[in-house]
Amino acid sequence: MLIMEKLKLKETMTKTEEEIADFLLEQGSSIEKYSSRSLAEATYTSPATIVRMCKRMGFGGFEDFKTQYIKEIRYLDQQPGEVDVNFPFSEKDTIMKAANRIALLYEETAQDTVSLLRHDALQRAVKLLRYSQNVYVFSAGTAINQAECFREKMIKIGKRVTISNNLNYQLYEAGCLSVKDVAIIISYSGETGKTLRVAMECKKRSVPVIALTSFGENSLTKYAACKLTISTKESLFQNLGDFSTHLSVSLLLDILYAAYFQQDYNGNYQRKLERTSLLERFRKSTNSIIMGGEEKE
Repeated sequence: MLIMEKLKLKETMTKTEEEIADFLLEQGSSIEKYSSRSLAEATYTSPATIVRMCKRMGFGGFEDFKTQYIKEIRYLDQQPGEVDVNFPFSEKDTIMKAANRIALLYEETAQDTVSLLRHDALQRAVKLLRYSQNVYVFSAGTAINQAECFREKMIKIGKRVTISNNLNYQLYEAGCLSVKDVAIIISYSGETGKTLRVAMECKKRSVPVIALTSFGENSLTKYAACKLTISTKESLFQNLGDFSTHLSVSLLLDILYAAYFQQDYNGNYQRKLERTSLLERFRKSTNSIIMGGEEKE
């Protein structure tokens, strides 16, 4: 979850902490000039209260909080898109205008997702997949649907992927993993209770975790061997549908698949051809484009 979202939601905050949260939201990037002491003076509190609040939010202290908060604000302020991520269309739009707005939202989300991608993190994720015995995917949300597409692609090239889609059994399944396996955990907020318990179990069993989660630090990232960042412009609740989040997760999984595929490009392509020609031989179409022509180089 974004720091800004945490400050707005004010969950489990005391009355004093709520007032501090309002001040932090009001100040925005101007908070950079404050120390814990000067912030305490401005909010009529104490440095100890400031530090305690920051630690309860998952940070080492005020300076750690300030660094991450400023980084988040700069990310959110950069290159605002033409489409409102949370409200990409209105009730007054024609159906074609709404369609075009969704298409533009997809384009902007894809660009943002790639801009957040880090070479070393992607390379680390691919290495973990390549040398793992089994790949397990965990999520408490609808990202499981995107993971099914990832699983289908991977098993067609001979890499076993198991999706744990029963929330009641996920923790038990995590308890069966070994250091030879890898877990992909998908959580936009990075704060979902059941998902975090799975991550903790993986950590306990020395199972490396690839986290697909939001920008910045959250509870899930503390258990991750590497992190692939989901485009983080969409509100958790105040939106018309999780368009941006779903697309970003799908794109990251496709990128992960493509990067894995490249490790043995010709071998994986041959394996895919062999499996699909055998298992999907009854799939037909009168459309020559769909049936394919010359092999791609």
